[in-house]
Amino acid sequence: MFAAENGLKGDPRLQAISEAIRVVPHFPKPGIMFQDITTLLLDHKTFKHVVDIFVDRYRDMDISVVAGVEARGFMFGPSIALAIGAKFVPLRKPRKLPGEVISEAYELEYGTDCLEMHVGAVQPGERALVIDDLIATGGTLSAAIRLLERVGAEVVECGCVIGLPEVKGQCRLNGRPLYILVEPRELDNEICSSSAWADCRNNGASLEQMAVNV
Repeated sequence: MFAAENGLKGDPRLQAISEAIRVVPHFPKPGIMFQDITTLLLDHKTFKHVVDIFVDRYRDMDISVVAGVEARGFMFGPSIALAIGAKFVPLRKPRKLPGEVISEAYELEYGTDCLEMHVGAVQPGERALVIDDLIATGGTLSAAIRLLERVGAEVVECGCVIGLPEVKGQCRLNGRPLYILVEPRELDNEICSSSAWADCRNNGASLEQMAVNV
């Protein structure tokens, strides 16, 4: 669910978060409307808004693990983990972790990818929160849920900063609650018309292409 549908309708922090995200057209390849959250990180007040909203939601849920999805989940996950008194566990792409790992593959539009986690990082029965910057089709987050559940963790919720309009009204992913702060930004009118998303769709761009998470 989107935060505005869950008690934060009209909250000025959500507008500030949305406005701080930059849209970069045709990056990293033609047809992609890249949602760049690095501009959000440049504004410490807006960055704090993101962390505060998540912390307010999760501080009383008895969460002991915050799992961040590579790579932009690493930007928000550690701050949330510190604030709620949880450990941070990175979920990384293949061959990035030095120790023994457990892996979970997932389907992409053209092929497959994989998330890995250190063996022993999460214990059976621990309550986990998954954090990422964006959800498009949900494939990556679903793999994160499966990976954590394979070691016996209870996934309490998945939290994302940005969610495509297509996931609006979708409250669960793999049976687990989903919480999203804002919808993707469109290009400013002086750069492109407000139909930019539709134009990309007409040019054959997929959901993952329009808000790619690389």
